[in-house]
Amino acid sequence: MQSAARAARRALLLDEAAVEFRRNGVAGADLIRIARNVGLTRPSLYNYCSDRSDLARQCYFHLLDPLLADLDRAAEAASGLAAVLSFLTAASERDQSHAIIAAELDTLPVDQKREIVTRQTEAFDLLAALIDRGIADGSIRRCDPAIAARTIWGMIAWAPLGDIWAKRAEPSRLSVELPGIVERGVATGPAPGRIEDIEIEDWGALVPPPPVDRAGEIVAAASALFNARGVEGVSLDDVAAAMSATKGLIYHHFATKAELVAASLDRAFELYDRLLDCAERHPCGVDRARAGLALNVQAQLDPAGPMSLTAAAYHKLPDSERERFSKQTNHLLDRSIATMELGNADGSLRLFEAEPTALVSAGTFNFVARWLPVDTDLLPRQVAFEVSTLFLHGLSEK
Repeated sequence: MQSAARAARRALLLDEAAVEFRRNGVAGADLIRIARNVGLTRPSLYNYCSDRSDLARQCYFHLLDPLLADLDRAAEAASGLAAVLSFLTAASERDQSHAIIAAELDTLPVDQKREIVTRQTEAFDLLAALIDRGIADGSIRRCDPAIAARTIWGMIAWAPLGDIWAKRAEPSRLSVELPGIVERGVATGPAPGRIEDIEIEDWGALVPPPPVDRAGEIVAAASALFNARGVEGVSLDDVAAAMSATKGLIYHHFATKAELVAASLDRAFELYDRLLDCAERHPCGVDRARAGLALNVQAQLDPAGPMSLTAAAYHKLPDSERERFSKQTNHLLDRSIATMELGNADGSLRLFEAEPTALVSAGTFNFVARWLPVDTDLLPRQVAFEVSTLFLHGLSEK
């Protein structure tokens, strides 16, 4: 009985930690509040975890393990496609806050980070195996299963981040649209069989030129580091080292790390706007949507690309800056919604609820650089083709 009670208290603790990590990120989480909300004192909290990073590690597995069990159960379905859709139905009822922790992995000790990456890769591989099975049984069109699995996972995991940045990512609305997107996509036409069959916009034409001033150089270097290691995994010393400069130079231009994060986000939103300007030159909804997705994927894979939106970046900002960047996020979302509605009107995209579908689309590329298989030999434009084709045309062999 004591063991059962302890297990129940631990599960309650990890549920409360997930809420707090979602609210303030791992580094900014209030451990005293977590403990108090489950009836523990700060000292008694350490009967369940050794420190903050261990609590984050346990919380990650607490949230991920049910998804792994969902994947195992889904494998019993009659076809590969049915198995994927069964998993999505089950996953829609799960807390996806593990995505918050994933963005701060570089703050964890190496052994804990390695353990999490190994288990997350196991989840990707299980989902990829279901997709591969569907290709073999004819229910799923030919695609790259590893990229497709990570793209689907990104769409699932985007909900808590969309809620943080845009305040509009209601999980129930996202879960309604997601199975249909994964099964048949949002486009009305057939899926292209090869990258040569369609036009994939080239991010290379939009890559920003080298900065002309030192502040710009600092922001560009910081953006690349934040994307590679996460905001909490990068210090101002790291930025200085990457530039072969002194820490004094960084402080000459940015008084705090929060200021540097804000400047990196300003650069990011400028690039996101420029990217959408390019996509919106297409008069047809489906072509505009494909261009926007393909450019976003390539941008995230480029060290010179924009800083990605993470919980840690948001929580690093003061309240006034959070409000400003939330408005910019919603501006981008509204532009994406307009693309969806254009496609609905011209018949190139099927009818669906535009806002949650636009939110789901952000999940296709926000995690791609962090989750890309380490052994992939695909070029960025090929990854962009796989991701955009999945969102637009789904997995089903029509």
